[in-house]
Amino acid sequence: MVLALQSGVQVSVESKVVQGLSNRAVEGRLSLEQALAQLLDDRGLAWQYSHDNAITVYPRDADQVLQLDSTRVTTPAVEYQSERTVDRRMIESLPAGNGDITSLLRTNPSVQFDDSQLGGKNPGEIGPANVSINGARYWQNLFVVDGMSMNNDIDPGSVTDSYDQVAGRSQGLALDTDLLQDIKVYDSNVPASYGGFNGGVIEANTRNPTRDLHGKVSAQMTRSAWTRYHLDKDDPDLEAFEAGYGTGNQPEFDKLITRATLEGYLTDNFGLMGSFSRKESTIPTRTFALSHNTDQANEEHEQTRRIDNYFLKSVWQINDDWGLDVSLTHAPEVAHTYGSNALYSGRDTTAGGDAVSARLLWNAPLATVEQVLSWSRLENSRDSESDYLIAWRTSTTKNWSGSTTASEGGMGDIEQEQEQLAYKLKVDWNGFQALGLEHNVQTGLELSQSSTFYDRSTPYTSYSVAGMTSTATCVGNDPLCSVGKTVNGWKGQYAKTKTITEGKVEFDSQSWAVFLQDEMRWGRLKVRPGVRVDADDYMDKTTIAPRLAVEFDVFGDGQTRLIGGANRYYGRNLSAYRLRDGVAALQSNYTRASQTSNWVYSSQVANGAKFNSLDIPYDDELTLGVTHIQWNTEFALKYVNRKGHDQISRAWGSQIGQPSTDLKELASNYFTYYNGGESESEIYSLTVTPLRDFSFWGTSTTGQVGLDLTDVQSSGLSDYTTSIGLLYVDDPVIQYQGKFITYSQRPAENYNRPWTARLTTMTAIPQLNLNWSNFLRYRDGYRRIAGTGATVEHNGEQVRVWEETDYAGALTWDTRLGWELPTAKDQALFVNLDVSNLLDKVIVSSTDSDDVVTYEVGRQFMLEVGYRF
Repeated sequence: MVLALQSGVQVSVESKVVQGLSNRAVEGRLSLEQALAQLLDDRGLAWQYSHDNAITVYPRDADQVLQLDSTRVTTPAVEYQSERTVDRRMIESLPAGNGDITSLLRTNPSVQFDDSQLGGKNPGEIGPANVSINGARYWQNLFVVDGMSMNNDIDPGSVTDSYDQVAGRSQGLALDTDLLQDIKVYDSNVPASYGGFNGGVIEANTRNPTRDLHGKVSAQMTRSAWTRYHLDKDDPDLEAFEAGYGTGNQPEFDKLITRATLEGYLTDNFGLMGSFSRKESTIPTRTFALSHNTDQANEEHEQTRRIDNYFLKSVWQINDDWGLDVSLTHAPEVAHTYGSNALYSGRDTTAGGDAVSARLLWNAPLATVEQVLSWSRLENSRDSESDYLIAWRTSTTKNWSGSTTASEGGMGDIEQEQEQLAYKLKVDWNGFQALGLEHNVQTGLELSQSSTFYDRSTPYTSYSVAGMTSTATCVGNDPLCSVGKTVNGWKGQYAKTKTITEGKVEFDSQSWAVFLQDEMRWGRLKVRPGVRVDADDYMDKTTIAPRLAVEFDVFGDGQTRLIGGANRYYGRNLSAYRLRDGVAALQSNYTRASQTSNWVYSSQVANGAKFNSLDIPYDDELTLGVTHIQWNTEFALKYVNRKGHDQISRAWGSQIGQPSTDLKELASNYFTYYNGGESESEIYSLTVTPLRDFSFWGTSTTGQVGLDLTDVQSSGLSDYTTSIGLLYVDDPVIQYQGKFITYSQRPAENYNRPWTARLTTMTAIPQLNLNWSNFLRYRDGYRRIAGTGATVEHNGEQVRVWEETDYAGALTWDTRLGWELPTAKDQALFVNLDVSNLLDKVIVSSTDSDDVVTYEVGRQFMLEVGYRF
């Protein structure tokens, strides 16, 4: 049970097998196989993987030999090709950018990144990268940490800040990877114990404390002076970038990451680990465009980004059969930015939050029982410097602007919060024989209660001005009145109309799920049928997701395996669908006849969105694969086909036959959501993984080669964040690259590089206390897919023409050199030097509608210095 707690792997063993055996201490940095060897090798016991993330210990026959392999890059051959693991060795060895979870997934052939993630104009950002798994939308992945969901479902697809909206993100807690033992990505043949995703599952398991007292402190930094920028000389906004105008232009930045950890066991069976990390980025900025050439407009301000992680974990081995671990996480994020071309427009956007998780393991007589009770509070909010916005006409007194409008104020406060209480029970029953088959049954239950709200308790007011022509006097101390000749000839101006936004939209929801799967063995054949049932009172829907995975050991020696599967995955319901209904109706309009008149209520703004009960989007998956072990190397080939159905689309009500019938209550141009999206993805992947290190002149090297071919067909019909426009709501025929297809059959415009080749290497040079790791990636080039504005005739009708513009692919080489200077027993000073894009390749990241190119970041250095003890 101690091993189960420390490794995160479930261990099943009958009590009579270990009766009379005493505990044995296992110390040091060991792989799971090495630890099992020390525990079992001379006690007549053997072990095997029984099913998902679990092993079974049993008596060994006298002539049986336990085969161990302790030098794998990842875990031993994965059943059903369902998961890929980034283990602790890789986490420590590979260059990981800002130390976020998703950046470490670049080695995974099933994972695609946002084309703009490495955009060369904003290298000062520190937030986690968005990823797509097997072609699904990035907000339809399931994030799990220590058995607890950490998805932020408030509005994860939102990418803009506006007066009534805050940019969101799917990953609710930006955990630092230094906390983690491993990261598992389930991308196909996903077990029935996981639900609420269309793409895949990203499961992070935090480290357990070491037996002895140990700790570490470090500081890591990079800056613009250590970064090469590649810019388009024809970019009309090049001067704006060089001046640092706007949130996304970052020609200068300083980035610092500090970490501290202390861990150890306080008693023989109780250990603690405490950790703190802070990621900070400071970015000088200009809030006014260069056309605003005044003293106020030319002032330099400072943007900042900050992510904190406070983490405490306890591990208690209650007795041989019971174990408990509890973790507390406080992980706030703050981004300080400014609105464009306005005075007093500063704002703090906050994300992240708090989480508490308790996991209880019981090695019962008939089963291994795991229970997880968790609570989390996640937010996506904004705290503005000003609770008003007034657009003055530029005048002799309102003179900070170089245009006709001089704006003052911001977008007001918005508080969005998601609070969740969840319970999960998973029972892995002891194996048994029935009907000539060996059965390993897993059952489970999940319960969840969540509360979500959108709150504008602090009134926000936007003003429109009118001119004063007969007099130029402001009566009283009225901040909404200004004397001074305006650019259009007024003698003065005052606020004549205003819109006040105030109120709250909130709702609660409950959900439950049950799951069952049975892994059956008959000779060389394993079949794992399963089913998962989910229901909630949000959409008031019950879904049934069948799962089936098959594996055939061709020669009975585990060297060659054929894998297949057919599965269905239902996605999650996002809170945004419901929160948007009612936001516009929080606005009230007022007017006044003159500067001295009282404000008079004039109207309530009609609701701009309507909530509809939706079907739950789902993906149907077919997968085929083969793995073969030869020359101490595993070759794995896999094909995955995904078809997405009932995906959530956004459109104006009038577009889908639901026009407003009461314009006072529901605006004529209101939008709503409906199940209009379809998609299809085909992914071929090949990985070559050495199972033993290569030794050469006292050095040790391991690695992996990966290749993927990806074809994703998905359109705006699968995007809930933007209205698709009248032209494409009926999925019409278009001409694409000379062929006539439907609009939804276009290749996806993002997260869809046609092919990528990867090489990962990790080399230890113990004579020099040196480690050298490399990640090389060749990606097919960026593709711009867009309408040309032209039309051609097809079957007697005019159809719109779309074309693809291809850019060259490129090789990127990221490397890390790690060096240690031992100072005492188990103590050392260490230095890590990361270099991304070592060859300084010029790589297209994205283009805009005018074909202006944005390039990826060039060569960048990052240095970490620390001390471990």
